[in-house]
Amino acid sequence: MKHAPGGVLRGLGSVAAQVRCRRGCRRTCERALVGVLLAGALAAAVLGLGLHVNLSASAPRGLYRAIPGTPTRGALVAACVSVEAAALGRARGYLGAGPCVGGVQPVIKPVVALTGDVVEPGPEAIIVNGQPLPGSSSAEVDSLGLSLPHAVWGRHVVGADQFWLVSTRVPNSWDSRYLGPFSRSQVRAVAWPVWTWSGAGSEASR
Repeated sequence: MKHAPGGVLRGLGSVAAQVRCRRGCRRTCERALVGVLLAGALAAAVLGLGLHVNLSASAPRGLYRAIPGTPTRGALVAACVSVEAAALGRARGYLGAGPCVGGVQPVIKPVVALTGDVVEPGPEAIIVNGQPLPGSSSAEVDSLGLSLPHAVWGRHVVGADQFWLVSTRVPNSWDSRYLGPFSRSQVRAVAWPVWTWSGAGSEASR
């Protein structure tokens, strides 16, 4: 059976196109694999250097180095939430994967109260030593419309090796308003900014 020359040429062109497509797909896959490997290597390097990436608006977004030491008032710290809070944070998407208990990332928040301070959390504000913190009211629901457990309202004297962590940068920061005080064992390190970019704004998740 004879084939028209045009049909043969079209057939050869189709085969060539398929070969080019396979080669192009292979190159795309190779590039994607290299990208994944580089991302994994970068993540390993970040963790190995004691660095944390913060994408929450409750602290300037960017890269932070974990510095050992005792947290002071106003310092940013990287802290792990409790087991119960970790389960809630992961289920609702507040926290990504990380090295803390429950497999979640630490939160990066400023210290607003230390041992011996008097803290009075309430729906309108958190009051520290008689001074209300601006922008520290508590929400009843999160951005998904789900009910938010909050710290016990009323007067608290901060215990030994305890810290209250509250961010006033954004109105929906998931911090001591909802989680209560953090113990010294929960505070992993002081978070020192290495590289940050502009940061305050509403968060899609807490």
